[in-house]
Amino acid sequence: MQASILQQPAASDSTAELAECLLTVWRRVIQQGGVDTYSIFEELDVTLTQVKALTALAADELTVKELAERLGLSLPGASRAVDALVCRELLHRREDADDRRMKRLGCTDAGRAALIRLDEAKLRGLEAFAATLPAGQRKQLIAALRPIVDDMSHAGTP
Repeated sequence: MQASILQQPAASDSTAELAECLLTVWRRVIQQGGVDTYSIFEELDVTLTQVKALTALAADELTVKELAERLGLSLPGASRAVDALVCRELLHRREDADDRRMKRLGCTDAGRAALIRLDEAKLRGLEAFAATLPAGQRKQLIAALRPIVDDMSHAGTP
């Protein structure tokens, strides 16, 4: 099954090889640490779409339309996700200062706390995966990833 997924055409051989490697690592990380993350989803009673919405709204206040466009959701789908998050007090709505007909959405303190808990669970999974690697491989991986992470930080990527 895995081979059929990985044999799709790619932009270049190195891009395809990197994507395959990252997918393999991602699967292992999820196997080792995904349980904590999924249990938090269940505890918070949120869906993956709702977590994506919450994440998108953690840094920016958006309208439902802007959120739908950013996440590639239908307007009704985004609206349902937002309504559920507002009911759980993880998001808030407010009138736009320039156009009172528009409603801006943003994370509440509880929403930010939920995202922190999810990140902490993801980090535990990543640490569990990293602990399975020999020290030399961990050092090589750090050396390979550090410049990429630094570039992302300078570009403003979270």
